[in-house]
Amino acid sequence: MSVVHERGNARIEANLTPMIDMTFLLIVFFVLVSRISEVENVPMELPRPIDPATVPPPEEGRVVLNVLPGPDGTVEGYKVGAAQFAPTPDGAAALERHLATLLAQNPDLDVNLRADRATSYADISPALEAVAAAGRTSDRAASTRINLVVVNDQRRSVAR
Repeated sequence: MSVVHERGNARIEANLTPMIDMTFLLIVFFVLVSRISEVENVPMELPRPIDPATVPPPEEGRVVLNVLPGPDGTVEGYKVGAAQFAPTPDGAAALERHLATLLAQNPDLDVNLRADRATSYADISPALEAVAAAGRTSDRAASTRINLVVVNDQRRSVAR
């Protein structure tokens, strides 16, 4: 039974404006997220473990620390997101301050360390020390977790 108004019968109409707005917001969100994940991946050949007993890390609560490979196993720098740091003592100190800021913002943050298989441990050690020092300055020395990222047989990165 319809109600008669002065202008005629009332009509039921679907308002699609909120649905269209939500669709555009989802598109913008996915474009931004895809660009963020592209920034974290630096092309390098990661180690391949024999018989890995690992699972992929959760996407939330992590930061990726890339050790940028140079020629002959040397390091060109360190990269966290879009921030890049030189492989010098000053660069390591700047990396430590940056990581301490991130750890202070998110107390449950894990650090995924990615390094090329040809990179020597002596060049990776400053990055590990920077993470440990950042944990100490943010009062998280006991709970700072570093995941070493390797490539398994399926050619995808997993934390170990």
